[in-house]
Amino acid sequence: MNVLITGGTGFIGAYLARRRLAQGDRVVIFDVAPNTKRIADIMSDVKVVQGNLANASEVYNTVRDNGIEKVLHLGAMLSSPCEASPWAALQVNVLGTVNVLEAARLFGQPQVIYTSTISTFGLHTGTTVTDTTVQHPTTMYGCGKAFVENLGRYYRSRFEVDFRCVRLSSVMGPGASARQISQFNGIVQLPLSGKPFTCSVTPDVKVPNMYFKDAALAVEGISDAPHEAIQMVIYNVGGIAPTPSIGDIEKAVKRVKPDAQIAYAPDPKIVALSTAFTVDVFDDACARKEWGWKPAFQKVDDVVADFKAELDNHPNWYV
Repeated sequence: MNVLITGGTGFIGAYLARRRLAQGDRVVIFDVAPNTKRIADIMSDVKVVQGNLANASEVYNTVRDNGIEKVLHLGAMLSSPCEASPWAALQVNVLGTVNVLEAARLFGQPQVIYTSTISTFGLHTGTTVTDTTVQHPTTMYGCGKAFVENLGRYYRSRFEVDFRCVRLSSVMGPGASARQISQFNGIVQLPLSGKPFTCSVTPDVKVPNMYFKDAALAVEGISDAPHEAIQMVIYNVGGIAPTPSIGDIEKAVKRVKPDAQIAYAPDPKIVALSTAFTVDVFDDACARKEWGWKPAFQKVDDVVADFKAELDNHPNWYV
C-alpha cells in the first residue's frame, strides 16, 4: 500500500514509518524541514518530499503523483509556535489539513488518519474527559485541532472521505521538539542523557501522558480497523495509567539512574497554568470497544526503561 506520512521525520512519524515499512508498505514522507538523521537507517527505503502543508499544490501533487492510498496526518505546528504566530498556525494546521482532505477528495479517496489532541478540551474541563465532553479550547493549537476534527467528520459524511481521528493525550518520548508546560519529557530525557533538569512546576502536577510508540500504535490501530467498526470517528486514546505526577516520573527516572540531577524551581505562572488543567482521567473506552485500542506502555517504569533504551541505542536520532 502507498502510505503518506505528513510530519514523517518527527519522533512519532519516523517510528511509524519504520513500522509501515515492516508491514510491506511503500512509504512517502512529507515534511517541511526533514530531519534526515532521524530516518538515516531507512532513507534508501522511503521517499522524502520536502513541502509545506499550507501550499495546496505541494500536497495535491504528492498525493496524486504517488498514488497515495492512506494518509497518516501527523504534520502540524506545535503549541508554542502556534501561540507565537497564530496566523501561521491557521495556515499550516487548519488550511494545511483542508489541503490534505481536499487531496483525498480529489485524488483516489485515500483514507485520512488525523492526530488531534487533549488540548481541544482546554482548561477547567473537569477531572474526567470522555469522547463527548464539550470542547472549549483556549489555545490556537487546540482551537485549530478542534475545528479540523469537525471538518474531517463533515468530509466523511459529505464526500465519503474515510476520515478517522485519534485524540492523543500529552505525548512523551526521546527527541520531542516541544517541552510541555508540565515538562514530563524534559525530566526524563535530560537526566537520562547525563544533564541536569530543573522543573518549573511542583512534583504533584499531573497531565495525562502517553509514550510516543503508543501514539504511533494508535494511528496504526485506527487505520487498520474495519470500516464498519468506526462509529465514533473521533476517539480519545490514553496511555500511562493511572495518570502520573511529575514526581512519579522523577522517581521512575531515579530507579533507572540513581544519580539523576533533578531540581525544582516552581514558576508561579507556569504552576498556575498547569494546575488549571484539571484532567486526571482521559477516558478512551470507545476506542477500546470499537477497534481494540490498548496501549503497550501503561506503566511509568516501562516508559522510562524504553526511553533509556532508545537514547542508548540511537543517540543520533534524538539530538
